[in-house]
Amino acid sequence: MKIEQAQLDKVETKLNRQNALVAVLTSTFWTMPLIILWYAVYLYNPNFSPIMLLVNGFLVGLFVRIHGKGMTGLFSLIAMLVHSIIVLVAFSLQIVIAGTTWALLLFGLYAAGMVAANKLARIEVPFEEHRAYSYLTSSEPHHSSKKLKNRWWVALPILLISIALTSNLATVGIVVFSEAQAQINQEQQSRQAKQYQENKEIDLMPSALSKRSTHDILLYAYAYHRGLLFNKQGTRSEVFPRSEYKAITLLNYLIDERDNARAKFIVGYLSGSAKGSPLIQAAADQKDPYGRIYSAVNFGCHSDEDLAKSLLEKLASTSNKPYIQEEVSSILYVGIESVCSELEQPEFSLSFVKNYFD
Repeated sequence: MKIEQAQLDKVETKLNRQNALVAVLTSTFWTMPLIILWYAVYLYNPNFSPIMLLVNGFLVGLFVRIHGKGMTGLFSLIAMLVHSIIVLVAFSLQIVIAGTTWALLLFGLYAAGMVAANKLARIEVPFEEHRAYSYLTSSEPHHSSKKLKNRWWVALPILLISIALTSNLATVGIVVFSEAQAQINQEQQSRQAKQYQENKEIDLMPSALSKRSTHDILLYAYAYHRGLLFNKQGTRSEVFPRSEYKAITLLNYLIDERDNARAKFIVGYLSGSAKGSPLIQAAADQKDPYGRIYSAVNFGCHSDEDLAKSLLEKLASTSNKPYIQEEVSSILYVGIESVCSELEQPEFSLSFVKNYFD
């Protein structure tokens, strides 16, 4: 069989350029950017992540081919091992599957990636060089395959050790980044929530409050005091920033600027039975229903309990408002003495606002 020396020299040069060790080291180096690329694809659009099962095999095979310049099965084995390990790392990071993905589809993409890695990693011998290649390798292995850099028992252990290091580095980097990103997102959500809450607040300047109804201001006073902003019907609520100072500021505005009886009662009620008695009595003098009820209760707490009960019963019988009758019935049911104890730690009741009418 006659073979041109030029062909033999050309194939000889290609065989001598093979370097499995370089293929191993460079492919394991590329493991980190490939894992990071996969993670980036998952972040951008998780539905595209399974496609990386194919793309990764293609890229790994290409890198092994470029750097290793191999013509033997060892280079295909290196590429398939690197591809498989990267796939395992991707599964461990949970960046492969998004939503419901068919297992058969995943296996098909992985198999296609293996085929791509296998085919691309190994340089095929051109048709015109087949005879020269066979002449140099058929009778006995070419001397290039006997060099340490192309021995499988050198290349594969180094591959497994180096890819363990690079894949762990990539994994740790991604985990740290994910945790940092989660913390940033959490802080951003907290800031947004805080900003959202602050945006609900109202201007406490008298010029701004003058444009609001008394009922509206009472609702915001309750919201600042209890941390819940109700609608005008008192049927729906949302979380609101708490501030007792702002609640009292709103109530004092109603007292100072509008001489409002309900605001006087609420401030007096929240101040306690002893300290708040003058304001409660002032509200009663202005015929505020709650002022009259708790003025009678205060009288029972400090003077004559029986007379206080009579006053309360008279208030209930002469009023046609159900909420007044219910409030009096509740007080008489638990007893004035118990109510007096409760007044030492009073609570801002929604009924004080809900049952106010401008």
